[in-house]
Amino acid sequence: LWDRLDFNGNNIVSLAEIDKLAVEAYPLLNHKPALMRAYKKTIRDGNKDDWVQKKEFKALLGNLFYFNKIYWIFDQVDGDDRRLTFNEFKKCLTLCGAKVSANQARQEFAQVDKNGGGIILFDEFCAYFASRSCPEALTDWVN
Repeated sequence: LWDRLDFNGNNIVSLAEIDKLAVEAYPLLNHKPALMRAYKKTIRDGNKDDWVQKKEFKALLGNLFYFNKIYWIFDQVDGDDRRLTFNEFKKCLTLCGAKVSANQARQEFAQVDKNGGGIILFDEFCAYFASRSCPEALTDWVN
């Protein structure tokens, strides 16, 4: 799979190469916000350059699946504007099996909506979700 991803054989892959593989071979993973988040997380935790090296490939794969799952949850309630309102956020909590009161949901929403604009972006939702419900095997890979 690495060789297919690194199609030019230079032993590093860019976001464009990751996107190309998702588009051509793995449409289930082809969600641009999730790809971007997975790529950024991988390079930030790697050697911090702009490329994913082969030694970072395992982390990239985990991040791709993890952030695509979060995107799927986000997308199920998002009104097609890639932002969550409070009501959409409450639906996410329900979808994830969280049992919180309306007041608790409002407090959680305010915590995630850092700038108080009344909406939550995908990156904010990722940070929130990962802090609340992250598989133990991936705890070193998020945020």
